[in-house]
Amino acid sequence: MDAKDVMTHVSNIDKAVRDKLPADHLIDLLKALQSGVVATEKLLRETKVGMSVNKLRANSDKNVAELAKEIVTKWKNDVHLAKNKASSARAAADKPRSAASPTTSQRPITPDTRAGSKPVQSNAKAASDPMQRNKSADNVNCSVTGDKARDSMVGILYDALCIGSNASPDLILSVAKDLENAVFANYKRKIDPMYKRRIQALFLNLKNKSNPNLRARVISGDISTARLATMETKEMASEEMKKENERLEQENLRESMVAKAEKSISDQLQCGKCGKKRVSYTQAQTRSADEPMTTFCTCENCGHMWKFS
Repeated sequence: MDAKDVMTHVSNIDKAVRDKLPADHLIDLLKALQSGVVATEKLLRETKVGMSVNKLRANSDKNVAELAKEIVTKWKNDVHLAKNKASSARAAADKPRSAASPTTSQRPITPDTRAGSKPVQSNAKAASDPMQRNKSADNVNCSVTGDKARDSMVGILYDALCIGSNASPDLILSVAKDLENAVFANYKRKIDPMYKRRIQALFLNLKNKSNPNLRARVISGDISTARLATMETKEMASEEMKKENERLEQENLRESMVAKAEKSISDQLQCGKCGKKRVSYTQAQTRSADEPMTTFCTCENCGHMWKFS
C-alpha cells in the first residue's frame, strides 16, 4: 500500500467507528492494513494510521482490540528494525579500510600512505598543548591548492582537525587538504555558497570538543575524507548525541501513534490580536473541582494563544 491507500483506510476506519459499524467490518480493514502496510516512520507520520489503529486497542470488541494491539506492536518492531539496519549499513560504509585489509588498517597512517593523497611537506611542529592547537600555533602554511579561497578553507579544516590531537602537523594538513578537495569535487569544482556551507558544517562538527572520536577517526583514516565529505550532521554526531537523538525519535514515534485530544473550533470567540472569529479551544480542570474549567484558545488565523476561566 502507498500512503494514499493507507489514508483511505484510515478514513474508512474512522467512519466505521463513528457510524458504529459491526466489528467484522473493522477487522477486515485492520487485516488489510496488517498485510498491506510496510511500516516506516515516514509513512506513520504522514498518514497518522498509527493513531487510528491505536485507538482501536480500547475497542469494546475483544477481537478488534487484540488485532489492533498486534498491528501496533508489529509496526513498532518494523520501524526499530529498519533503523538498526540503516545504522549497521552506515557503520559498514565507514570502515572500508579495515574490512579490506586488517593488516594495513593497523599501520600508522602518514601522508605517504594515505591512498590518493600527495605528501604535504613542511617544517611545522605541533603546539605543546593539543587543545590550543591551530594552524598559527603549529606554524603551518596552508597554501597547498594554488587558490587563495580554497587555501583558506583548508586552513579552516586544519583548525578543526588539530584540536586535541597528537598527530603531526604534516599528517593533519594532508587530511585537511584531501577533505577540502573531496568537497570541492562534490560541488562541481566551484567555490559557491553551497561549497562554503558544507565546509562550515564540517568545521563545526569536527571542532566540537565533546566529539573527539570523530576527529581521531578521520585523522587515522578510519573514516575516509571522501566519506566524511558527504556525511550528514546526525552521522557525525557523538555516540551520546546519537543515543539522545534516537531517544527523541522513539518518543516522537510513540506520540505519533497516540491519539491526540480533538480541538473544538468556534466562531463565537474572537482573537484579540487579529480580530478573526475562527478560534480552536480545549478545556481542562486546572484548579479545584468546584472551580470553573480553564479554556485554552488558539487563533486558527494568526496562531495567537490565550486562556480564560
